[in-house]
Amino acid sequence: MESWNGPGLLLFTILSLCSVAGSQTVSHSLTYFYLHSINIPELPYISMVGMLDDLQICYYDSTIQRVEAKQQWIMDGFSANDWKNQKEIPDAIKKLLPPNLTPFASMLGIRYIQGLLGCTQSANTFKTFLKIGCQDLGELICDFTTGKCITTGVLMLVNDYLQQVNIADIPEIYVMNSTCIQYLQKGLQLGREELERQVAPEVQVLKKRPTATEGESLSCIITPFYPRAINATWLKNGLVVSKGYEVTVLPNYNATYWMELVIELQDNDMNIYTCHVKHSSLPGALMVQGGAGEPRGAGPLLGLMATLTMMIKVV
Repeated sequence: MESWNGPGLLLFTILSLCSVAGSQTVSHSLTYFYLHSINIPELPYISMVGMLDDLQICYYDSTIQRVEAKQQWIMDGFSANDWKNQKEIPDAIKKLLPPNLTPFASMLGIRYIQGLLGCTQSANTFKTFLKIGCQDLGELICDFTTGKCITTGVLMLVNDYLQQVNIADIPEIYVMNSTCIQYLQKGLQLGREELERQVAPEVQVLKKRPTATEGESLSCIITPFYPRAINATWLKNGLVVSKGYEVTVLPNYNATYWMELVIELQDNDMNIYTCHVKHSSLPGALMVQGGAGEPRGAGPLLGLMATLTMMIKVV
């Protein structure tokens, strides 16, 4: 039986949609991640997490029927009318998704629909977008700049219909689209101090014992760090390893992040492997050789949110 643990499940969605090992970004974003439960009684009908860059700023689900601020400066800086508009986002999701996607999803045995709606700012360029994913059956991706959508997988069956529709003209989408950039800029101003903080990571490489299904491997643990954008990879004999290892990203309890890179040893020589880490908080790259065994960096290793796990295969 699947269980519901509130914002943790939505944060799983956030990381699985957005975390990419070995990437950094200088853009800013305001993104609302939502989960629409179709046939999972344990989950609220609609759940939503609002993220400003790496920080959770609000949470909503259809059980509590309100948008809750998760940062004091957001609560104080946004007006009552702002919070009313925030409530319109999950209300619009409830209005748009069930009549248009639920019958289709039920026919195909889909138990939930997840997605994101938001906007980004890079220099003086702004972009607003909508993305809907139906488990493993495909995605719907819309660009409000053009007002057009594309689909993948089984959802390509509705491509012809989408070409006839300007999604930006849908009233609920228009409202969200028109306010997103405004709220993004306001949030960046209110949360400047929090968003610009830097926490430098510590890096440790450990050997992992073989299991019944896996051979010996090396684990590179990187924590704590903030912001979440980080460039971390394995080197083998000084060359970048581009595939064949797993990456786990988790939030720590204190609004920093934790990362683990696990690579299976092809031979018994750990010394040919090096964990290579770049982060905006560091003056240069941190490199820890396999089997070194000693942590290096700025801070202590921190505990994890045990309710949240996300694995990305680097292929």
